[in-house]
Amino acid sequence: MDNRIFRLAVRCFYKVIAKRLHWRVPGSRDLRGWCAHRICADVRLPVTINPQVDLPPSLRMEPYAGIGQGTQFLGLGRVTLGAHLAMGPRCLFITGDHPIPRAGGHFRDHAPVHADIVVEEDVFLGARVTILPGVTIGRGAAVGAGSVVTKDVPPEVVVAGNPARVIRAREK
Repeated sequence: MDNRIFRLAVRCFYKVIAKRLHWRVPGSRDLRGWCAHRICADVRLPVTINPQVDLPPSLRMEPYAGIGQGTQFLGLGRVTLGAHLAMGPRCLFITGDHPIPRAGGHFRDHAPVHADIVVEEDVFLGARVTILPGVTIGRGAAVGAGSVVTKDVPPEVVVAGNPARVIRAREK
């Protein structure tokens, strides 16, 4: 079977069945991980993908990364998730943006801009975290629930708020 047809078949299977399987169904997380490995650019198993997640083709995941239930990926940029990532439900990764036109200009006249998001290894993202285009979250960082990350986050710190600000360094 042609590889493109196989990928399309796996994507359809994922959207119709695997994405909706309850997390208590035996093997459902393994099935979603297998589908991600076949659909996405670079997914290294084992990974944990909870229900109700639409997988973008440009997603990259390292082993033992987890995606929370209902997480969304918006835009055409690449999202890279590092190893041992823990994520709460309903996180939002936005890789596209529109530039602000000069006064009197129209938004529709400007092409959208896409920038990649990188989440390094051993990071914790709380529930409903929003990450904007071009952001890198450093190794070992923790992002509080409901935070909006607009700038790069240094390694080994705790950030929270809207916009997210460094609260403190993680204890050694």
